[in-house]
Amino acid sequence: MDDSTSSPSEDPATVSSCRSFWGDPNYGARLSRDVLDRAATAPSAGPSDPDFYALTGEDVEKEFSEASAPIREAADPLATWMREQPARGSDADLDAFEDAWAGLASACAPSSEAAAWVGGDGEAGTKPAALVCADVFDTPSTLTIFHNANVLTSNMFKLVGRSAMTVPEDRIDEVQATRDLLEEQIDVVDDDAVREALTDIQQPFTDALHGDLYSDGLQEPLDRLGPACTDAGYFVSPSDDDSQHDGDDSQHDGLV
Repeated sequence: MDDSTSSPSEDPATVSSCRSFWGDPNYGARLSRDVLDRAATAPSAGPSDPDFYALTGEDVEKEFSEASAPIREAADPLATWMREQPARGSDADLDAFEDAWAGLASACAPSSEAAAWVGGDGEAGTKPAALVCADVFDTPSTLTIFHNANVLTSNMFKLVGRSAMTVPEDRIDEVQATRDLLEEQIDVVDDDAVREALTDIQQPFTDALHGDLYSDGLQEPLDRLGPACTDAGYFVSPSDDDSQHDGDDSQHDGLV
């Protein structure tokens, strides 16, 4: 069958490209994570080294070079964004990035669980726990209310603490958005132990919204979430569980 008309689910090269980019099934090393990180840091670091970001565009093109024509076409706007927009710094078109991201996710959805969940429209109790765990421990917050390259755990610590702290009243909008984000993950995850740990993590956000700004911190529920994630197929090392998995090993601003 001509590759321009074959569906992604029928084309092995396309399936392989999509799953590799999005990280299925264990969501460890994945180019999609790097792309999110680069998009988050481009407004501040892009003008100083646009070639660094352009290399990510080349990586995207290479990842999908053997895929069917429709998938290559869907990947092209993302690769082009990486080559052209970071040099614009704070004027980089982040709406165009989000559109390109969503377009590639839609194209890869028949082949990749992670791509299919980008839109957040799946049924309750059906999102792989490994993917939920990756979203919590190792996905840059580029497309969330935080609009930064930090992983969710790092952003949560700044709101309710790893250890006990007072929730900052001037960040209550972020508290609400994080509480809602956690609720979405709790509703859709397919693993009871991960769901229970996430519910405990959500509690100080709910309390703060009800007026109780004292938080015991997240270390204890994260200590439960880490092993639950490992049991579900997403390995969380002790350093990840202590939220040390927050850094980018490049010279550019990354996960902090």
